[in-house]
Amino acid sequence: MPYPTIQLKFDQKLDQNLARDFYSYPEFGGCNFWEERALVHHPKLLEMNSLKNPESFLDKYITEFYVSHFEEMKKLSKKTANYLNQTHDSFFRVVDNIFNHYPWPRKKFIGCFSIFNFCPRFLDWGRFQVFIYDKPNLQLFTIFHELLHFIFYGFVQKTFPKKFKNLSTEEGKFWDLAEVFNAVIQNSDDFIKLHGQIENIGYPNHKSLILKGKDLWKKTPDLNQWIVEMMKVI
Repeated sequence: MPYPTIQLKFDQKLDQNLARDFYSYPEFGGCNFWEERALVHHPKLLEMNSLKNPESFLDKYITEFYVSHFEEMKKLSKKTANYLNQTHDSFFRVVDNIFNHYPWPRKKFIGCFSIFNFCPRFLDWGRFQVFIYDKPNLQLFTIFHELLHFIFYGFVQKTFPKKFKNLSTEEGKFWDLAEVFNAVIQNSDDFIKLHGQIENIGYPNHKSLILKGKDLWKKTPDLNQWIVEMMKVI
């Protein structure tokens, strides 16, 4: 079965919509996304705090940023695509082994570059975001992280339909499980070879679960059994 394709592109409208969302609802998983992943890179947006219509300011800022930095971002996007092209086949082979050749849920996934470091994924669209100004190995980490979500959620729902049928993929135990799985797997030797050692993988609220997940994977590197055992402690 052929591997899915990964298209990388810009989507300014998505960037603007998500920036408004994270400005309005910044807290998630023990992180303040607006402070830690927007203001750090765009301190001028601090001015929004004193404005009557901060979202208009935000939209204008993003539009002007895209215009003034687009050539620079295009060059960076080409570098990212080159790094991805060098590693994606190896990534898919590693995932095949973990998921016992479970089929990917889509033939194509789209990664949208962002000027912010939010990096959400959209299971229904087959899309995710990548921070354009991240280091190349961190961009690879993000791309592989989001792709793992797509196959993991599909695999779990297919393998354990009764247990996960009514669980949300956006919060709660199923979301916790998916994030902990990624943190464990992306700290394994196979993934370190792909994108290097990444420090502080995972959400702050998941630290203790990640440690349990790592220990369990070392003892039982079988995905089905790992899922069953982890759900007992989440």
